[in-house]
Amino acid sequence: MVNNFSVRNWFFIAFSLVPCAGYASTLNFENYKVSEIYSGEHYQLTSNEQSDEKWMTERKNAMEGPVNLAGNYVVYTVGCGGGTVCGEILNVKTGEVVGSLPNAYYINREGGTAPFALISKADSRLLIVIGVAADPEIGMSGEEV
Repeated sequence: MVNNFSVRNWFFIAFSLVPCAGYASTLNFENYKVSEIYSGEHYQLTSNEQSDEKWMTERKNAMEGPVNLAGNYVVYTVGCGGGTVCGEILNVKTGEVVGSLPNAYYINREGGTAPFALISKADSRLLIVIGVAADPEIGMSGEEV
């Protein structure tokens, strides 16, 4: 059984390793297997967050979808304005919003579309996010991270 803390850890580990993938061995979903995939009834959404109606509707719709991460989680994306996409992770066993993607990612930019992919598997804790951050972080030397 995977708890919320470990899913957050794997999410951020996977996200931070993607830029390094060219220098290390290829990330492999098999290396992050979970022992079982939850097949019971999905719990009703229990969000304490103050969100607008659009987000609540998107969460409810996602909660009805199939498990697609770490055995009992649903990761989903939704347009969040300005040609960007945002996402969250929901626990279908508890109905909780576990976390969100660390940034909004461009899907449309001046001059065309931007590459974006969110790759997950129901039987793995690995989540890979590929995209152009709408609000990139700045490193200690002033470079975009």
